[in-house]
Amino acid sequence: MSASTPDTALDIEVLKQFRIIIKSIRGHFQSIEASCGISGAQLWALAKIDSTSDITISELAKELAIHQTTASNLVEKLCAKKLIKRVRQHTDQRFVSLMQTAAGKKMLAQAPTPLQGLLPDALGRMPYKKLLMLHELLGDLQNLMASIDESAAAAPLSDDDTEAVDMTQKRATKRK
Repeated sequence: MSASTPDTALDIEVLKQFRIIIKSIRGHFQSIEASCGISGAQLWALAKIDSTSDITISELAKELAIHQTTASNLVEKLCAKKLIKRVRQHTDQRFVSLMQTAAGKKMLAQAPTPLQGLLPDALGRMPYKKLLMLHELLGDLQNLMASIDESAAAAPLSDDDTEAVDMTQKRATKRK
């Protein structure tokens, strides 16, 4: 295909769309970091803990579509900053849920929105038929790529938490 074909022009326009989306996501994460001092993934976890009573780490991982070890690392960081706390249930001491602190509530009130991030927010507001079409088209795009990293599906997009994901993946690789 030559550089002057209409298909190539469309390729470039779609590439520009991806660049805009990725740069916008990064910019939002940077504004969260600057105003809150925590990553976008940590803010989303904090918001999810605030909106879900008696949530556990495994439930949080499922809600955020991340690996349980990554969720545990997020919780550790939020506990260290005293934004959340672990609470043992009186009826069953083995059951530990997560609860937001007053400092966590204050941070959420001052944080840039959307709290869950630009991409999850936009995807959640897309009409179902268009979301399904996007899902299928992105699957087609992945199939055409020479190399993909499927482990990225359970990793947060914010840069701050990639270290936790890398450590989780290294441990999983060592077990095999």
